[in-house]
Amino acid sequence: MINTIKKAPGAYALGAFFMLWLWSQPALSYCPADAEAPRERAQVAHIIDGDTVRLQDGRRVRFLGVNAPEAGRDGGPDEPLAEAAYALLAERIPPGQSIGLVYDAEPKDRYGRVLAYVYDAKGRSVEAELLRRGLAFHVAVPPNLAQADCLRAQQDIARQNKLGVWADDYWQPTLAARLQEGGFQVVRGRVTDVSRTRGAIWLELDGPVVLQVSRADSAWFDAEDWEAWLGRELLVSGWVIDRSGSRAVKRGFKPWMMRLRSPHGVLEMAAPAAD
Repeated sequence: MINTIKKAPGAYALGAFFMLWLWSQPALSYCPADAEAPRERAQVAHIIDGDTVRLQDGRRVRFLGVNAPEAGRDGGPDEPLAEAAYALLAERIPPGQSIGLVYDAEPKDRYGRVLAYVYDAKGRSVEAELLRRGLAFHVAVPPNLAQADCLRAQQDIARQNKLGVWADDYWQPTLAARLQEGGFQVVRGRVTDVSRTRGAIWLELDGPVVLQVSRADSAWFDAEDWEAWLGRELLVSGWVIDRSGSRAVKRGFKPWMMRLRSPHGVLEMAAPAAD
């Protein structure tokens, strides 16, 4: 199966281990935390947006496994459903609320933000609730994949029931041939070429976009024969990067690129069309 994740050894090797509390009602929580996962208790100071909060000690926490619609910046408009995602956090983990933070393999990102799965005072996964209501997209970035299968299942529920982003016109999939902008998107396209370089596998789609699977990330895919992807129609989600001003485009490569970090970025895969 192409969308089977390989488990990496030492997923929780973080050195320090803290067990500061037990979830008060773990049975209510979709995607309960692994009993051995490092964790701590903290208090919310401020909700920044649908997937980020600031703690009373000043740390900024970016929720693992989700990407919520963006709030408007510099006077710009919110993306659709950004306000609804914010409202869910305001209900479940308002300022002053005590929350649980559960860590995965990497507890911080390159910006210094804390990366954690977030649980409310009743032990309920906030990420799972966002995904089940269609108020965020599932993202699975190695090596933080401890809850990827469970969170993907919550997103599948929202997709099947056409909730939130899966019903809103703004968030409907973009055909690869019509791609004209970057940012987080759901893209549908057919693989027209597969190539390899020293650092990555490249899946060209039938439009101005290519999917990049780095050699490091390819270890998470159960896909030894990447040529088997040729001709398949994919529905993928992730951040589309503008390469229009890069040397790659000057050398004839496509102007848009999406990094496919794990199999969970592939929402659908159809068999190659019959000749």
